Amino acid sequence: MSLKFGHVASATVLASALFGAAAVFAQDAPPLRPGQLALDSYNPVTAEMLLDPPAADWLMMRGNYENWGYSRLDQINDGNVADLQLAWARGIPVGANQGAPLVHDGVMFLPAPWGTVQAINAATGDLIWEFTTGGQQTVDTTNGPIFNSLVDRHRSIFLWEDMVITTTYQNHIVALNAQTGQVIWDIDRGDSGQVASTNGPIVVNGVVIAGSSCQFAGFGCYVTGHDVTNGEELWRNEFIPRPGEPGDETWGGVPFENRWCTGAWGQISYDATLNLVYYGSTGICPAAEFQRNQVGAEVTLAGTNTRFAVRPDTGEIVWSHQVLPNDNWDQECTFDMFLIDTPVNPNANAQGMLAVGDVTGETRRTLTGMPCKNPVYWSFDAATGEFLYAKATWAEAQNLYESINGDGVPTMNREVVLDEPGEEVFFCSSFTGGRDWPSGAYDPTRNVMFMPTTDNCTYMSARMDREPAPNFVYNTTTRGVLNPAKDNDNTGRIDAVNAETGDTLWTWETRARNYSPILATAGNVLFNSGADRYFRAHSSETGDLLWETRLGSRGSGYTVTYEVDGRQYVATMAGTTLGGAAVTPEVDDANGFNMIYVFALPN
Repeated sequence: MSLKFGHVASATVLASALFGAAAVFAQDAPPLRPGQLALDSYNPVTAEMLLDPPAADWLMMRGNYENWGYSRLDQINDGNVADLQLAWARGIPVGANQGAPLVHDGVMFLPAPWGTVQAINAATGDLIWEFTTGGQQTVDTTNGPIFNSLVDRHRSIFLWEDMVITTTYQNHIVALNAQTGQVIWDIDRGDSGQVASTNGPIVVNGVVIAGSSCQFAGFGCYVTGHDVTNGEELWRNEFIPRPGEPGDETWGGVPFENRWCTGAWGQISYDATLNLVYYGSTGICPAAEFQRNQVGAEVTLAGTNTRFAVRPDTGEIVWSHQVLPNDNWDQECTFDMFLIDTPVNPNANAQGMLAVGDVTGETRRTLTGMPCKNPVYWSFDAATGEFLYAKATWAEAQNLYESINGDGVPTMNREVVLDEPGEEVFFCSSFTGGRDWPSGAYDPTRNVMFMPTTDNCTYMSARMDREPAPNFVYNTTTRGVLNPAKDNDNTGRIDAVNAETGDTLWTWETRARNYSPILATAGNVLFNSGADRYFRAHSSETGDLLWETRLGSRGSGYTVTYEVDGRQYVATMAGTTLGGAAVTPEVDDANGFNMIYVFALPN
């Protein structure tokens, strides 16, 4: 479609005008900055569109509520992807550049570091409007009022009706006018400076739902639900049980004020048929159980590393399943899982299979994926939480689980638990993954999941030169190594896994770490970036490399695809992120220089 832009209203809003203790509503627009535009018109994104997104758009973080990361567009395909060329590129504000661009009617809405949101012409890269909190200019995370060094992460935003819903570095949720970038409402969730809202919100049934990260806080975090019309908080689910609450008995008698860290900063999915939202919680700080005074296998730490199914309207927990109890290793089981309709016939002999539930082979609606840093796929019945199967990427990819029983209850390997001073444990995978926040993808035409992981392991010991404190987070000393069980020196990998059986169909490996999300398309193409700065296209069917190009920095954020005026584009983020590794010192893994790169076939 053709775009129309006009000088309507400013969208730059400074932090000093934004943050109050209650909802704040927009006033008259301040003057335009030179060259700033606003959309003359905007077609609202309806609830119906979100349930069945148009193929030309990319309306939410993973393309749909089910978190598939899959596009039905096929103009770019395995036969012509090698002809891709750069269509446009532009710089992104400083900070961790891990965002997922959204596209609607030819307009890209881009989450950038520190809560910045930009509206951009998706065909040309021209800026339309910008909303910024000013954080990157004013916040000192070392000695200033912000104590959480993760607050610059800003991975996703959400489109609802005529609004862009976003989170900020001060733990606010803000609704912007999609046409102008003006603030409609702004709600403070509390704990400013201690809590990071790194992954952004989703909106379901008129309820804004957002998680949070408490990795530097002396308390646990929460997921909240808010009225999309005004930001009013409707419900709040905390993770760490208080004394006398269910699960308190699993915390070894540690005082509530010494229960830190647990949050839900990963991606959220939604099943419209079941009317359930799914999210996962993280682990506990400090990492060593002896420093928490919680020594013993019976200390499972209820609420940590748990998958939850929740009613979006009320916050009611319908089912939950703890996938990694008594975390000593910073495993953070908060990452996205796919909602998949599939026959369930797990192969007990599949590569890396750890456990199979009592399943009969019928077709189920499942919640399947890799929820933790530990490189293990889990599959549950989405309606009931019944355990279906668990499998690692390969047999020796991890050593944290001693076993998982037929009900999906894990027993952790006590040989790698930090249960006494002065010891060093060796565990796989690393506390940086395995996987981390970078998402995999699911192809519904093949019933196949594609997951980016890294084959690193870690030597870890507890710091004994200081007492644990919230600002020290896990309070450990670590060093990473390549998994010694490998028969090559590759660290990064992509695995294609059949969702029905758990069978690994193919594996592609590379020397550099893989720390970037995957996009799958109907053109039989997967897109993925590496720490070596290569942006690559692979065959969905075989994993074969079809095309690659070198970016200025590490692949750092999400790749999306969309169509404007009949032309398909592929956009990817590069810049500041994790991704390097001590085990690959020769890799040219430049970090910084935040950019978005957009590719297309020649006109």
